[in-house]
Amino acid sequence: MLIRAKKSPPARLYSAASGEEAELDPGRIARRGDWADYARGVLAFLSQSRGAPPPFEALYFGDLPLGAGLSSSASLEVVTAVSSASLGYTLDGEEAARAAWRAENEFVGVSCGIMDQYVVALAEVGTVLFLDCGTAAYVHIPFSLKDTAIVIGHTGVYRSLAASAYNRRRRECEEALRTISGRIGGREDLSHVTREELAAARPYLAETAGMRTEHVIEENLRVREAVRCLEGGDPQGLGRLLNLSHASLRDLYQVSSPELDALQEISQARPGVWGCRMTGAGFGGCVIALVNREAVPAYLAKVPGLYGDATGREPFFIVVNAPSGGARRL
Repeated sequence: MLIRAKKSPPARLYSAASGEEAELDPGRIARRGDWADYARGVLAFLSQSRGAPPPFEALYFGDLPLGAGLSSSASLEVVTAVSSASLGYTLDGEEAARAAWRAENEFVGVSCGIMDQYVVALAEVGTVLFLDCGTAAYVHIPFSLKDTAIVIGHTGVYRSLAASAYNRRRRECEEALRTISGRIGGREDLSHVTREELAAARPYLAETAGMRTEHVIEENLRVREAVRCLEGGDPQGLGRLLNLSHASLRDLYQVSSPELDALQEISQARPGVWGCRMTGAGFGGCVIALVNREAVPAYLAKVPGLYGDATGREPFFIVVNAPSGGARRL
């Protein structure tokens, strides 16, 4: 992103990805229902505590696919927060993440968690962010899987998170938490419910609420086990967890799609692939596969044709050899 102050309002925002231009009145920031609302939301919340920004011009550009479950909205929000230093604001990484999260939840209207914004703001090169979404405590875990690459596979299906069933899943989890808390005592969120407590409360839960709760509990346990796999340099163990996670997202949380399932199944069956799962909010977008680096060329040569035959869609792939750092001012 490039940004510079200008002499008079309105502020102007340009998207190289869409070729669209948007405006922002620094003294009266309002939602307009376009891509720039993610940036407007960040500046609206910064304005509440730090005063209105000066007029400016900003150019947003990059190679992150939009609507792919790869945190493009969080990236736009966080880079806006980080670049606000050029407008006179001073924020650390956590403040930038929180401003971005509020923008998406309270301004745009998507009830997302804090993970995407925190990763974009606080990631460090060569590490994975282990984040407690309840307390916002985090630790950087070295990505110590030797000779292992991450292959991101786009299904060719784009989706809008705000228009998806994501908010409904959030409400279902909240309803489940209220029922469980009424039976076993108050819990702050479903991640604080144990397997045994779910078993005791399940007769009082609707089938869907029980499924959602089971996914959350088991996924949290898988995340902790994934940390142990990273610390122990165990790609096979981590791959197994990716496969289990996808099955849970498909069957219990029900946010997968036929295309995601097809690409996941084809990927995990290939030689040298440790495991694969969908990423993002689901209903389209991408899978991530953990692949032995030597097997990547064969994977890229074979999987597109198998997936195209199965779905009639054309995928594309991004190979990542190591995690990169978060947003920063250059």
